[in-house]
Amino acid sequence: MDNNTTTNRDPGKPSAYGANTTPSFACTATLESAGAPGPLQASGGAAAKVSVRARERAAAVPPAHCIDPRVSLICILLISLSTFASASVAVELAAVGGCALAGIWCGRLSSALRWAAVWAVLFVLCWLCAHSGVVLMAVGASFAMVRRMLCAFMMAANMVGTTRTGELAYSLQRLGLPKRVSAALCVMLRFAPTLGQEFGAVLDAMKVRGIALSPARVLRHPVQVIENLLVPVVGRVGIVADELANAAAVRGIDAPNRRTSYYELRIGVVDALLLVYFVALAGVSVALGAGVLA
Repeated sequence: MDNNTTTNRDPGKPSAYGANTTPSFACTATLESAGAPGPLQASGGAAAKVSVRARERAAAVPPAHCIDPRVSLICILLISLSTFASASVAVELAAVGGCALAGIWCGRLSSALRWAAVWAVLFVLCWLCAHSGVVLMAVGASFAMVRRMLCAFMMAANMVGTTRTGELAYSLQRLGLPKRVSAALCVMLRFAPTLGQEFGAVLDAMKVRGIALSPARVLRHPVQVIENLLVPVVGRVGIVADELANAAAVRGIDAPNRRTSYYELRIGVVDALLLVYFVALAGVSVALGAGVLA
């Protein structure tokens, strides 16, 4: 496509690609930086106004912070140690609070609130099962196990949402981990959000075919729901795994030489404070589990 046919046309004449066609975001930014009229001057349409407002809102939002991947990995291990070394609910609450503060600092307020709400729901379910007799005590124990694991998952989700694959690969190399372990962790980092996208695509396809997922449908036709949801996802998982492995191989993840990195990682003050917090929490949890602290 010739750029002159779309950028140098008369603003009063409709475009060959539609009367309401406006320049793309990248083209608009390029034209405005070169002194050309912007979308408001060129077309004056509602779509151009929405584009400008969206860019203004995006420019007003400060860039999100991120935690060093090495610190995130160590914190995940410390959180797992803290929640399983003792059965103290206060330790779990402190771990959830630390993870929530880390997520808020990274600009993921809604995600932190959702994870905290899920932990609160699991806590209420555990309390109800514990006070409902012997029959539901096993169910409550299962909920308690999931609740303890949720604390580490909360920090892992924050790392997945704020860490690039190149940053994780470079941090694992700095830690001296074997390349096979680094490759597996990097693929796992990208596999989790990709799997969520595949589930979303399958759910959208089910809605289009008139078999939308609902609690009533799950109770009435559980086998059909499993067939319509899990079978396509499992089929896609193998393809996605191959694609991720091929992409990693093309980028030289198994190269014998030491890799350089585009990113420059430094442990800042917030990273150090977060690490000290979870180290202290793990120490308190181990002391509670050993009976040193009452």
